[in-house]
Amino acid sequence: MKIRIGIISLKGGVGKTTIALNTALYLSKRYKVLYIDKDLLSMGSLILGFNGLGFHKAIVEGLGNEQYEYKVNNNLTLFKLYSEPVNEKELHDKMKDIGEKAKKAYVDVISKGYDVIIVDYGRIFRINDPLVYDEYEMFKKNFPDYLIATVGITDAIRNDITNVVKYFLDTINGTKAKPLAFVINMVPPISDIQKEIGQMAREISEVVKCDTLIIPFNEKLVQYSNIGEVEEMQKLGKLIERILS
Repeated sequence: MKIRIGIISLKGGVGKTTIALNTALYLSKRYKVLYIDKDLLSMGSLILGFNGLGFHKAIVEGLGNEQYEYKVNNNLTLFKLYSEPVNEKELHDKMKDIGEKAKKAYVDVISKGYDVIIVDYGRIFRINDPLVYDEYEMFKKNFPDYLIATVGITDAIRNDITNVVKYFLDTINGTKAKPLAFVINMVPPISDIQKEIGQMAREISEVVKCDTLIIPFNEKLVQYSNIGEVEEMQKLGKLIERILS
């Protein structure tokens, strides 16, 4: 089985990039993994030490793949999509005008036998947003053998959890993707809050029809320390590992 997993949420600051990076690094110990950075600020790329210009700008200016494709380790490759947050829509439109050349460059990155593709949607995934959705459509058309799955991420605030559950379900229904997991992240080490979140997680599992994972707050993770090595952040990776096995 080959699988593409979109990491989505309704807002920033909930740990999408932290979870996406930890999951990609964990799975790369056993599988061939591609991490697609679809954050306008390219935070995942920066954390991994890559400062290339990004796919859109490289294609528009006729530059090489060293500007958007980066080998992190033997089994993990980074694909940086965006280039300039302010001008990204303009770059995206110019890239579409280039047509077949842009499509070939995209396919060349993806078609290298990846077992797992992790997509960090720093920008909110919406079907009516071409800047996000066009890449997804291109992937589906060119790589139909991949299972498309989605992971929802929220912080531990009740209203946020409720809103992200609705968004998660709407996204799954709109894309027909498999609900893989719903993650409640950064849960404070306070017993009353942990009990409340535990009860909500059990209720949510019945609604979203997938595993609900609870990840406690860890100051080191906020600072992006020990990426890929913290046990709490390996929960999603281990779940995916079981599916692949």
